[in-house]
Amino acid sequence: MLGLVGRLIREERGAVAPIVALSMVGLIAAGGIAFDYARLAAMDTELQSAADQAALAAVTQLDRAEGAQDRASDAVTAEDATDRLAANLTRFANDGKGAGVEVSLTFCKSFDDSVADTAAACDSEDVDDASARFVVVTTTLRTANYALTPIVAAFSGTSSAQAVAGVEASICNVAPLLVCVADDDFPTEDDIGRGIVMKTAGGDAWVPGNYGLLDFGNGNTAVIDALLGFGLNGCQSTDDNQTEPGNKNVTDAVNTRMDVYIGNKGVDCDSSSTKKGTGKGCPTESARKDMVLNVTSKFERTSNPAKPTEAEVIAAGFAPTCPAKPVLSNSVQFVKSSAPTRGLTRDECHYAGDCEGGNFGDKAWNRDAYFLANYGWNAATWQTNTGLGADATRFEVYTWELDNPSARLGVVRHLAIGDEPKITGPTANRRYEWTVTGQCNYGSPVFGSTNYETQKDRRILPIVAANCSELKGKGTAFEDYQLLRVFDVLLTEPSVSRTYPGPTDDKEIYGEVIGPSTTAEGGSGFQYYARSKPYLIR
Repeated sequence: MLGLVGRLIREERGAVAPIVALSMVGLIAAGGIAFDYARLAAMDTELQSAADQAALAAVTQLDRAEGAQDRASDAVTAEDATDRLAANLTRFANDGKGAGVEVSLTFCKSFDDSVADTAAACDSEDVDDASARFVVVTTTLRTANYALTPIVAAFSGTSSAQAVAGVEASICNVAPLLVCVADDDFPTEDDIGRGIVMKTAGGDAWVPGNYGLLDFGNGNTAVIDALLGFGLNGCQSTDDNQTEPGNKNVTDAVNTRMDVYIGNKGVDCDSSSTKKGTGKGCPTESARKDMVLNVTSKFERTSNPAKPTEAEVIAAGFAPTCPAKPVLSNSVQFVKSSAPTRGLTRDECHYAGDCEGGNFGDKAWNRDAYFLANYGWNAATWQTNTGLGADATRFEVYTWELDNPSARLGVVRHLAIGDEPKITGPTANRRYEWTVTGQCNYGSPVFGSTNYETQKDRRILPIVAANCSELKGKGTAFEDYQLLRVFDVLLTEPSVSRTYPGPTDDKEIYGEVIGPSTTAEGGSGFQYYARSKPYLIR
């Protein structure tokens, strides 16, 4: 027996077992900590992802229009999760509150990323729909109850996440023009059909109807090129944009779209040009306007000093003939007509200078005079002949002409007879010679082919509508405009200086509001002309 006890005392096999048994507590505790804290880290990642996605989804709704903040909140907190733009889940929180991640939002007018404290960096005082530009998203506090860590007296871990996002507005594929409007919801249904006189800014502030030029980065040269061509190619952030007042080079470029070449005669569209038909600087397919090509002839008779009538000149065969397609040369010049009814006219209140909307008219333009002058149809017949209503907009008339080439391609002639004749011959046999001028108005373009690549109609300009309340007059900073949306304007007449039927300026642009912009194919312009790109700040 004593020998067995001695051998047992001297035996070394299994001596490590007590050590292993004693260390198991530590090993299990370490494994539990690793397992449970990995769960906590995964939950924290889920919550941060949820905060990021919610912030990006919410900020896309901050378009400065009425209801923007409510729409932003609904995008990530709508009661029905299926209605949310971002509905994130957590698989690692096990606190009995479900898998959905709920968030709270704070809106900011500005956000100073150089300030470490998020609450201090956010200017949230008196934020309204028009001023909300950033959103701070905070997730609710979630808990991961530990499975193994309680062995070392730790029972749970909590986590929350926060994200800040802003939205960057961009303009795309537009003509480089900005026009101030009176209301942030412009254009409404009531605005469609209103005439507009776009004027350069002056004085102490910009007012509705003032226009400026969007600088795409290469100054006036790029602006002119875009107006002659197809507009801005691609997109550019409005934060990087500057505007400048309009100038005559701009209206010269716009005039080419209506077959009028003053400072840019025949650019890419002259018959002798090797680039004929490329479309850059080419006129619209329908170019009827209130300008004419003068063709003269002589009417002569003996012993009758009375001024002849137009009918007499025509009956005698002395009326000048309008060429179907004038030979293009530097001598071909379109001039201002003495009658305002041969082109699409302005609203009557613009001629009178008493439009309640200032630079925006009231839709009342002289439809009867237009059809009488161009087609010989009186007030009782033009509606029947066209199928248009009595309140037809200029755009509807223009569209009808595009759809009816036989009407559009006609050459309209008006005769003007000189007031004083040239007198020759002896007293007994006096000869009286009058100069007869044929004023030829062309509905089809003269200065170029219409067979150019598919594009938006050349008389329709996609223009940026802006809130200009922060803009000041000429000579001050122009970067503080608020882009609202892009709308289409039908160019109604060339920009030239006139005294009749009312004073106009060659730096003014005349048009009619068509409505929100559409693409060249006629589809929605949503996300084609103006895009909002959300981005994370922190």
